[in-house]
Amino acid sequence: EINREFQLCATYPPVVAVPARISDTTLTYAARYRSKARLPVLSYLHVNGVSMTRSSQPMVGLKQARSVQDEKLVEAIVATSEPTGMVPRFRNERNNIIIDARPTTNAVVNHAIGAGSENMDHYRQCRKVYLGIDNIHVMRDALNRLADAAVDAADVSATASDLGHAEPAGMMARIQSSRSSWLNHLQNILVGVKTIVEAIDAGHHVLVHCSDGWDRTAQLTSLAQLCLDPYYRTIDGFAVLVEKEWVSFGHQFTLRNGHLGHPDRFTVIRAGRKRVPEHSEETEDIDCEDVETESAEDGAQSGSSIFGRFATRAFRGVQSRISSAIQTASDNLDDIDYADPFFSEYPELQPDYVRPVDPSTGASAQQKRGFRLGRTKHDRETSPVFQQFLDCVYQLW
Repeated sequence: EINREFQLCATYPPVVAVPARISDTTLTYAARYRSKARLPVLSYLHVNGVSMTRSSQPMVGLKQARSVQDEKLVEAIVATSEPTGMVPRFRNERNNIIIDARPTTNAVVNHAIGAGSENMDHYRQCRKVYLGIDNIHVMRDALNRLADAAVDAADVSATASDLGHAEPAGMMARIQSSRSSWLNHLQNILVGVKTIVEAIDAGHHVLVHCSDGWDRTAQLTSLAQLCLDPYYRTIDGFAVLVEKEWVSFGHQFTLRNGHLGHPDRFTVIRAGRKRVPEHSEETEDIDCEDVETESAEDGAQSGSSIFGRFATRAFRGVQSRISSAIQTASDNLDDIDYADPFFSEYPELQPDYVRPVDPSTGASAQQKRGFRLGRTKHDRETSPVFQQFLDCVYQLW
């Protein structure tokens, strides 16, 4: 209960499971060694007494920093199923696994920013396995290419059907030619899940982490539990799994799915009411009349008060001009390729709706694009992490 008020880790649930022999002080120091204070905690306990734990990457850095407390925590986790608690004397006895979901190159590069991966000389009971699963940016680009290929295939098929021509290459052929690598990414994830499941079934502990431990880690731990425990393959169990591994452990649904950052989607324009720009001549005339009236009524006031009112009005005018310029620049962003998903389903409801061009005339590629993640340059953190998990569930099914 050390995290009851989220003092230890803000993105962990208030109750976490760790070995009983580890003190709160050890946990505090171990959390400082992990990115975002996401220290190794229990994710799943199998029927054979073997555990699957999850964490974030260690803060190793270029100086190869280490944490004795973190090493003791991992050692205590491994010793929970050891009858003697003895440390293996030989390297080939290191059957417990530390899963690093990232490509080896990415893990090594992270040393330059003070992070990295475990030095296995200090984790004597474990061996390390890199899974080579790419980051959120690669996954986002892969899904965008996949969506483009699917839309193009559908449009070409519809055009050929309307013209009475033979149907061209199928959907899968176009997806493969698009080089989206979406299926290859799914394969990498499922191969990692296979490694975890086989290790736990053989009686070996597994610690899973990626960079921050809330994207690829959640995918691996939840998919592994689907394979290991039949309860999570039920409707109620699947809901519990998503709440436990994704919601409670801090997956950023809002950020990854791009729910925020688009206030223009919620702007209401009322017909019949034309808003006068604040910097127009009419507004300036009104402001001048107000100033003259106030000056006549408050002639007894000091010059400093009059200057203050003029300064306030001048500041508001500059502020309104800056806001108008920012809004104009925002409106001019080239977002044609990144259509709103709502308007993709109901295009006739958008303000500037134009009837689609006849396919026989050859509509431009920009007119045919559908929903894409990363709608603007400000959406670099969106990624189909949870959608990819659902696709893996479908492949397992």
